[in-house]
Amino acid sequence: MILKKGDTGDAVEAVQARLGIKTDGIFGPRTEAAVKQFQRSRQLEDDGIVGPLTAAALGLNLEEFLTTDIQDSIRTTADGLLIHTSYLDKDEYLSGPTDKFYVFLHHTAGGHDPYATIRSWNNDDRGRIATQFVVGNRSVRGDTTHDGEVVECFPDEGWAYHLGKNNSSLLHPHSIGIEICNYGWVDPRGGKFYTYVNSVLPDDQVIDLGFEFRGFRYFHKYSEAQIGAVHQLLKEIRRRHDQVNLHAGLVEWIETQSPAEAFDFKPEACNGKIRGLLTHANTRKDKTDCSPQPLLIDMLRNL
Repeated sequence: MILKKGDTGDAVEAVQARLGIKTDGIFGPRTEAAVKQFQRSRQLEDDGIVGPLTAAALGLNLEEFLTTDIQDSIRTTADGLLIHTSYLDKDEYLSGPTDKFYVFLHHTAGGHDPYATIRSWNNDDRGRIATQFVVGNRSVRGDTTHDGEVVECFPDEGWAYHLGKNNSSLLHPHSIGIEICNYGWVDPRGGKFYTYVNSVLPDDQVIDLGFEFRGFRYFHKYSEAQIGAVHQLLKEIRRRHDQVNLHAGLVEWIETQSPAEAFDFKPEACNGKIRGLLTHANTRKDKTDCSPQPLLIDMLRNL
C-alpha cells in the first residue's frame, strides 16, 4: 500500500499525525510538502509518496489500514478512469435497489473539492440530498489536485434527492446524478468576474458563451480534465446500466437546436418522459446547470 496526493482516509490521517500537521485525512499539497521535507530529513527519496520505506521511518504499518470495505477503495474503469469512493453515512441516501433510466448533469455552485461537497451533504440538515458522483475542478488559485477527480458517494443500487420539485415520481429514484464542481454564472464588474458568493474568478477560468443562457453570458469554465472525466464516467455508467440511453435527450437536442435551446427547460423532461441524458436545467426553469459551454457540447457529440 502506498499513499500519494489525492488519497484520503484513516491512513492519511495517521501519516499527518506523525508529521505533526493538520489531520484532515486528505493528502493534498501541504501533506505532500510535509512528506517531502520528512523524506529529506531521513535521506529518503523526496518524491512525496508514502511507500514502505517512508512509512517505516514514520513508524507506521500501512497494511493495518487495508480493508475489504468498498467504501475505502478506488475503482479503475475499463477506460482507465479512477473512481474514488467516499461514501455518505447510510442515513444520507436511500439504499434501493432501483433501476436507472436517467442521467442528470449538475454543477455544484461551489468550490473545486469534491470531498468538501460530499462532507457538506453529510453534515447538513436538508435530508437525503446528493448525487452519486462528484467531479472535482482546479481551484481559483490554480491548484489541480482535484481537477477531474471523480468521487462516488453511494453505491449503484442507491439513490438520493437531487433535482428539487419536478412533475414525475420516477426522476429521483431512477436517476443517476453527476455534480461538476463549478460556481456557475459569474458577474463581470469593474474588470473582474465575481461568483454569486462574491469571490473573484481568474480570467482564464471564465468563459463568454457569446449569448445569454438563463440571463447570463459569463460562466465559470468547465476544465478539460473535468469534461474528460465526465466523458469516461458516462461511458462507465452505460456499462453498469445497460438500460440507460445516453443518446436520448440532450445529445439529440444539441444536433437540432441552438445550445441555449438544447440546455433549456423541456416539459417532457420535467414530466419524466425523456429517459436519457439530461441537465438539471432541462427540468427546472430556475436553474443554470449545466451551462452550454463548447467543451461540454463537443464531449456530448462524441459519446
